Amino acid sequence: MTLYAIRHSLTQLNEEKKIQGRIDHPLSEFGIKHAQDIFSKLNIDVDHILSSPLIRAHQTATIAASYLSYEKPITLIQDFVERDFGSLDLLPVLESKPVVRGIKSLDDYEDDTRLLARVSRGMDTVYQYYQNQNCLLVCHAHVLKALLILSGEKNISFADTIILHDELVTFEIQDHSIQYISTHKLKGDT
Repeated sequence: MTLYAIRHSLTQLNEEKKIQGRIDHPLSEFGIKHAQDIFSKLNIDVDHILSSPLIRAHQTATIAASYLSYEKPITLIQDFVERDFGSLDLLPVLESKPVVRGIKSLDDYEDDTRLLARVSRGMDTVYQYYQNQNCLLVCHAHVLKALLILSGEKNISFADTIILHDELVTFEIQDHSIQYISTHKLKGDT
């Protein structure tokens, strides 16, 4: 099966370069226009659209569905929710780097091991229910980084790899294993 994965469009906190983790903010006005522009140019066939349950991802998935002529319900998968940043929420992204790099620890921060295990469970769900079908997953930056790490990609770092809001990442999934295929930047006009 082919899994297309994309980061949700922008919220006000994304525009301010602040950590939002599991804070459930909707897309900003700019984020809505950005998603419309991106998906109006995307030409992929999908059998299912999957999403994190956070509103910014679900809104992005809904916009994608309208442009991809997808009329089935969007499936929300809890295991693809963003990393729990705990007390780092609302801080500037740069202030999270020591924690994300493992230099400093916080009790309320979801560490790499737990995040990778959770995303792996989500992939087990995808494989179980959507074998031999093409899916679009709308999720979050750290979930996408986890997918890349789980696929065996080298040089992926939770702290230093940047996943933009307009990059479509393609994976192939066979026999419970995930293989990275490509990243395609979707050019938007907004």
